[in-house]
Amino acid sequence: MQNFSQRAQEGAPFELLVAVVVMGFVLLAGFRVIGILQLEECKGKLDSNLEELKTAIENVAHGEGQRTVAYTKPSCFPEPPDSKLEIIHRTETRICSEFCPGARIECTLLAFSSTDHSNWKCLNISSATDFPSSNDCHDDLDADEYAPQQWKKDGIPEGQYILVKKFNEFSQQPRICAYRRGN
Repeated sequence: MQNFSQRAQEGAPFELLVAVVVMGFVLLAGFRVIGILQLEECKGKLDSNLEELKTAIENVAHGEGQRTVAYTKPSCFPEPPDSKLEIIHRTETRICSEFCPGARIECTLLAFSSTDHSNWKCLNISSATDFPSSNDCHDDLDADEYAPQQWKKDGIPEGQYILVKKFNEFSQQPRICAYRRGN
């Protein structure tokens, strides 16, 4: 009887080692899945924020009044300059067809890029739309509270904005002034 008990005791450490290894793999897989889910949730938040910004730009460009909109980059993405949001103009049919409906020769895109993720949205606005400098944007907004931003030149930093369509008596070019709150 002692012989059978002795064999069981000799096999117990091996069984324990196998159980610990299997449990380690299960934990590793679980943490990996949690990391993937958190990244996907973060990408979803960014996509939602870009959609709100895109809609506000399009509404203002089409003359539907001024809009207040906020851009906040989720914390899972790196800080600038490793990530940025900008408005870009493209003249490549292949790129425009990929992001915009229909066959376009040129397009304007709202483009987020970081070291490990990018998200481009087609802006359904005239490719001639300008986001002018502070010299061309004069409004009744409090200068201490709002400062004009040059989105096409400088990119779009995080912040809360008021977008206003401006008319120029000497040009048909659509103009959108972006005022950032609390610089």
